[in-house]
Amino acid sequence: MADWNQIYQEKTVEKSTPAQVLLDNRHLLPLSGKALDYASGLSGNGVFLAQQGFDVTAWDLSDIAVDKINAFSNENKLSLSAKKVDLESGIEIGQGEFDVVVVSFFLHRESLPLLYKLLKPSGLLFYQTFSGEQLNGVGPSRSAFRLRRGELLEVFSNMKLLSYREDCVYPESNNVISDQAFFVAQK
Repeated sequence: MADWNQIYQEKTVEKSTPAQVLLDNRHLLPLSGKALDYASGLSGNGVFLAQQGFDVTAWDLSDIAVDKINAFSNENKLSLSAKKVDLESGIEIGQGEFDVVVVSFFLHRESLPLLYKLLKPSGLLFYQTFSGEQLNGVGPSRSAFRLRRGELLEVFSNMKLLSYREDCVYPESNNVISDQAFFVAQK
């Protein structure tokens, strides 16, 4: 298991970037609201959303990441607050709390149904992570940490699909991002 505190010790919030699924589909975002950066890491998604006018909560397991996010948010006067949460331990959640939930490069199958519950009616889920077999040596090699092809379509079949892309069978090129799924849906 990765030591996330050690991983984030040397990294900075300033260099953290939002997920491509969020950038490519930002036109779908509401004008404002409450957003959750789920398994945030150093919250590239959260910083981006706060800069767009959202009131953002970031959840991550790493104390270091949470402290760095909160310090960055305070220094830059962002509406972004990070909290240490173990997302793999059956967390207590509020129902319908967020207008937007973003997940990038995190997969815990048992908690996928929680994402739907976290959304307000008409809320948006942006999800990007590794899928299919590892073709280009990027991301985890174990299937437990990679989506099966079409898995998000099955899990969130009760949501209105707004955007979907999964280039898991093509070699890397200018128009292809292999081994990943990009998913946006509305509750």
